[in-house]
Amino acid sequence: MAWGQRRQIEHHDWYWTASEDDRREYDAFGPWIYDIKSERDVPRRFRANYAEHRDARFLLKVPRDIERREAHPGMDFYSTVLAVGDAGVSLMRAEPDAVTTQTLSWDQIAAVKSYTNLLISRWTLFLHDGTSFTLDYNTVSSDLMDKVTLFVRSRWQRPSDAQSGTGPDVVTVNDHFFRYELADNRRNGPRPVVPIHFEPRDRWCRDERNRRRLTTGVMMLDAPDELIIVNRDKPTRRFWETRYAASVLFVPYAGLTSFALSPPPTDQPGHFHDLVLRLDKQVIRQSCLVAPDMVLRQLVAHGVPEDTGQAEGPAIGADPMPGA
Repeated sequence: MAWGQRRQIEHHDWYWTASEDDRREYDAFGPWIYDIKSERDVPRRFRANYAEHRDARFLLKVPRDIERREAHPGMDFYSTVLAVGDAGVSLMRAEPDAVTTQTLSWDQIAAVKSYTNLLISRWTLFLHDGTSFTLDYNTVSSDLMDKVTLFVRSRWQRPSDAQSGTGPDVVTVNDHFFRYELADNRRNGPRPVVPIHFEPRDRWCRDERNRRRLTTGVMMLDAPDELIIVNRDKPTRRFWETRYAASVLFVPYAGLTSFALSPPPTDQPGHFHDLVLRLDKQVIRQSCLVAPDMVLRQLVAHGVPEDTGQAEGPAIGADPMPGA
């Protein structure tokens, strides 16, 4: 090679040397969850599972966290396939050596929760045995996952003799975020949806270490078959802190085995009540600055017994996600 000349580097054209199916999958790849319509859409590692789930109501492939500039045809773009059908839910994950499958029947599911924090989202099924079943995804796919959530909720709908607790004018929701969530829940899902407890954000309060903080707010809604809890993930924030995280938890009344309300640990103002909802071994805790009396009355109306002892076991609390 003559002095001053650069060595020629072979350029590998990943695109045109790939198969047609690999190019097609690469062209469709992005941060969104992809709805599988045919066997051709199934990622290569999951094709052996397709026949079992081809008739599912939802068959979705969830992308890996890969920068588009680092992607090329032939890569494993998808880490997870979710199947939701009439019999239950199956989550298939691609591990280094195999594809593992976790399958749930509807009677194992205690509650469902949607969590968002800017572009980070998590969908969680809480189980009666105290464990949970989670799926992380990009928030751009929230509309699709909302449809999955609505289908899951439809599986526990059943007739109830309890009346909706109050009229919509009894509890006034005057915060923009919570008003949006109220309107969204009234547009989607079983009706009527009635607010039975609301606490606005930015009230002075004390956290568990007695430090002065601001509340983030909470709203509880009564639907025909479920209690809906909307909050900003954690009950308190620092004065200068901006909080974008939010969660919506759907709890079927029929699955509740008991409830309890623990008073604040001190008589000093600004401390929280602890609402405890038990679904067998699963325990949900919600902090309330004001005692949620209407919620307690509605739980009694649905035949949920009050637990006079101390609730124990794992609790559904703030979502441990980055940036929360």
